[in-house]
Amino acid sequence: MSPTSPDSSSPAGDPLEIPGPILLEMIQHCRREAPIEACGLLGGRPPRVSAIYPLRNAAASETRYDADPGELIAAVRDMRERGTRILGIYHSHPKWPAVPSATDLRENYYEDVPRIIVSLRAPEAEVRVWRLEPDRFEELPWRVVADG
Repeated sequence: MSPTSPDSSSPAGDPLEIPGPILLEMIQHCRREAPIEACGLLGGRPPRVSAIYPLRNAAASETRYDADPGELIAAVRDMRERGTRILGIYHSHPKWPAVPSATDLRENYYEDVPRIIVSLRAPEAEVRVWRLEPDRFEELPWRVVADG
């Protein structure tokens, strides 16, 4: 479970900070769901993630995800009650690299929210963070931080 993007600030602001236990929980969720794509949300106050919301992939597909609408609404409601917001949308690529696919670009409905892609094709998960736009993508910096 290694970050592959640089640990530096970006034009968009400070790097996303993901506590180690939340990163581990995200990777474990992705492994449990394999071979289908896992999906979920990371919530918090920028730039620090403070909560993870694993969601059921209603598409039950190996090549795309569609978050369960009820679980998605419950997660957003919980964030609102905590005074936090969505800091990232994550999903897995069980057999492919942690790079946005054509489907990821085409089905990107929240351009202002970073995408975290967890690749499971190697024994050690690869985690990368991206900003997606309709016809392009840009890797964003992030880092693992201690919990607390």
